Amino acid sequence: MSAPVPELLFPPREITRGEGRLALSTPRRLPGTLAEARTWIDSGAPAGWSVRLDPRLGAESHRLVITPVGIDLAAGDATGLLYALQALGQLWTEDPTSLPCLTLTDGPALPVRGFMLDVSRGKVPTMGELLRLVAGLHALRANQLQLYVEHTFAWPGHEDAWRDASPLTAAQIRTLDEACAAVGIELVPNLNTFGHMERWLRHPRYRALAECPEGWIHPLTGQFKEFPGTLRPDQASLDFVDALLADYLPCFRSRQVNLGGDEPWELGQGFSKAAVAARGKHRVYLDHLRKLCALATARERTPQFWGDILLEDLALAQDAPADAVPVVWGYDAGHPFDAQGGRLRELGRTYLVAPGTSTWQSFTGRLDNALTNQREALTAAVTHGARGILLTSWGDNGNHQPWPTNWPAMVAGLTQAWTGKPTADLSAGYAAMGALEATEAAAISAALTHLGRLDGQIAKANRNKSLTWDFLTAKPEALRKFTEGVEEEELRHSWTYLDEAAPLLAAIGNDDVREELTLGADLARAGLHRAEGKTLSRRERGALIERYQAAWLRRARPGGLDESVAALFGEPTG
Repeated sequence: MSAPVPELLFPPREITRGEGRLALSTPRRLPGTLAEARTWIDSGAPAGWSVRLDPRLGAESHRLVITPVGIDLAAGDATGLLYALQALGQLWTEDPTSLPCLTLTDGPALPVRGFMLDVSRGKVPTMGELLRLVAGLHALRANQLQLYVEHTFAWPGHEDAWRDASPLTAAQIRTLDEACAAVGIELVPNLNTFGHMERWLRHPRYRALAECPEGWIHPLTGQFKEFPGTLRPDQASLDFVDALLADYLPCFRSRQVNLGGDEPWELGQGFSKAAVAARGKHRVYLDHLRKLCALATARERTPQFWGDILLEDLALAQDAPADAVPVVWGYDAGHPFDAQGGRLRELGRTYLVAPGTSTWQSFTGRLDNALTNQREALTAAVTHGARGILLTSWGDNGNHQPWPTNWPAMVAGLTQAWTGKPTADLSAGYAAMGALEATEAAAISAALTHLGRLDGQIAKANRNKSLTWDFLTAKPEALRKFTEGVEEEELRHSWTYLDEAAPLLAAIGNDDVREELTLGADLARAGLHRAEGKTLSRRERGALIERYQAAWLRRARPGGLDESVAALFGEPTG
């Protein structure tokens, strides 16, 4: 009788346990890059191994057969071989002296499994951190990475836009691109080209390109915004964007580019007011989007764009550029991914679905929202034939979140994108992406799970953020809006809940992760302190700032740090 089937990080499509085990003298070093995998394919695998390509299996797919006399491995391509060897490596760690006999067949549920990291809202990771991210994404079988850029690339001749931002250079992008390509990850250039251009348009040199050069009214909040954020839809803006693409795209081997295009809030308030009145906002937007996409296709790139404006009027979805890929985003539980995916499927569109990590504007993460958001987005993507997902991690209003709070959504989303099913044990994913021992991953998982449910101690909730973050960062005149309706008992429960996190945090062996998550908990405490009507002392604020700065600089460059600190407290820091 055969033994039970071993548990793997990625439960395969089919697995059958055979009789016996394959004895091993010492564990062999397995290929870790596509080049090494191709060497095994082209030059021959070790004795007792049969390794070959079988295109019939499909891209990234593989079949692994272990018998008492050897290993037979067939893969659709070199990436599929790498993923098969990942599974083999997991089996090896269970017992370095032998492998269980089995037959395993696997392949991805979704062809595209991407992750996008915001590197424009202040925090630009160090090169070491970016390379560690690539390794972690490979462990989670992601095959696409995007760095969301507004101004944080060192464009020649545009130093005034990026001077204080610690930007990525062309050489650094090429180094990262090489590291991604080595493990089958496509580094797709991402550059916003319509909305979210405030980092450029705040400078007098570029102000004439703005829809509203003298400021604008936010349509959702009614607030006046001094600095413009949307390019005017005209030829001068197109020429500006085209010149940026000319310097940026050659750094990437990818034949795609994400042009952004989301949230052009000012559209119709200034330069395009007459056009919007005559033809409607969506038609004006769509006409300019076509021209932006034409810039990409002229440079032999397939354009992607954020699909929010398009999906405000589904009747226009069929008129979007046929060769462009809309990215349908939604970051809250209950987002209508199913309806949107169904509509795009009816139109025969190739598209991506973009859930979020639910970490921005939070110190502890919003775990339940994140996991529900992943499950709903991935289920709709599989059901309606999306090309794949682009899991997003944003940095709105200071990028204050501890980096590890992204991990639950990354593990849940990317593993489901491969298997097609939600993942129960996130700690196994933490171990893989962080090269952690199982006990350490379990300790981090316990702390992340507990902290991620802090929001549940208070009934009131705000979209896309945590109340404890609001409590700390709100200006005095706005704080009452966030504390209104919050009971004293709820605040006491929150204090107790954070106290219960202390032993979980202390159990984490990794110094950096322990301090990051402890700092997040202490910032949430500071928010509760303000919600109770108390004021943080200068010494208390100073101590938190010092720890915050140290945690930031362990993973990121100094550009944006001062701005982030300035947004951390709703009261003066002096």
